Amino acid sequence: MRTKGKHWTKRDVLRILPEYACIGVLVLMMLLGLTRSEMFYSRVNLMNIMKQGAVLTILGIGMGFVLISGCIDLTVGINMAISALISVCFVEELGQLGAVAAAILVSVAISCINMAIVYISRARAMEIMMLTFSLKMVYRGLAQAFSGNKAFRTTGCADWFIRLSKGTVLGLPNLMWFMLIVAVVFGVVLSKMRFGRQVTLVGINPEASRLAGISVQKTRFICFVISGVCAAIAGILLASRTGTIKALSGDNYEMDAVSGLVIGGYSMAGGFGSTWRCVVGVYAYTVMKNLMDLVGMDSSTQTLVQGLVLILAVWLDVYLRVKRAGGKSK
Repeated sequence: MRTKGKHWTKRDVLRILPEYACIGVLVLMMLLGLTRSEMFYSRVNLMNIMKQGAVLTILGIGMGFVLISGCIDLTVGINMAISALISVCFVEELGQLGAVAAAILVSVAISCINMAIVYISRARAMEIMMLTFSLKMVYRGLAQAFSGNKAFRTTGCADWFIRLSKGTVLGLPNLMWFMLIVAVVFGVVLSKMRFGRQVTLVGINPEASRLAGISVQKTRFICFVISGVCAAIAGILLASRTGTIKALSGDNYEMDAVSGLVIGGYSMAGGFGSTWRCVVGVYAYTVMKNLMDLVGMDSSTQTLVQGLVLILAVWLDVYLRVKRAGGKSK
């Protein structure tokens, strides 16, 4: 902590900036909404933003654990879609609760398979990204074969399942409350529990963590399991919200989640991130996409803007990480 009367130095600013830059981005997006569209602050639009961001935030929280541990999982989007399909398609055979339980179990199983392949292949960094990208294609093909590329409606689901995403409590949509519960639970795990500290240490330096007695593979395995649980929750809520689900419903959700995490200040190199950053970063990204829709920006321009924003966020991550390390890249 700084002593009383000490002036802020450049190092102080560089240390504080990663903590609060994502809040500045969110505030900027909200101010742009105020000046660019009269519809932005309408109740309908704000509710829509909260609902859209809630599902993506839950997905991002789980993905964030994997990212902090020094890995990346690009299967979370299709994993979410598979969970949604199972929760809707197996109601007649298993009942609604059974279908939801099966969705969670299958999602966790997929995440365990991912980690097992990463462990067996001894993949690192870019290799993990390519492995999970390849697995994403495999799972997508299986999901399309299973569903026949058909869309399934939730009309045969239980009323309580359909109501998961409907209604409000204390003025906030139900989806927002689900997101807040997930954020608080895993936020406590990451910031207050021993396991959370181990995740960060493994992401910073796996070899040093191993010498300190931390099981690197076990820690990462649990992170993948958490990612699978969050993907399942997000998929179930997505099915409830949209009322229609298909194999490609989660397509590119993983890239939206990564964008939100990076904007929130997560380090792509691992070892840096927190749940509140995920919430703020994902909602900043969601507000940006919503604002582009409101001003009538065409899809190609939206893609261009999203790409540029992600490039700037990654550049800022690298710049700050190098500065924190005393000018030496990791």
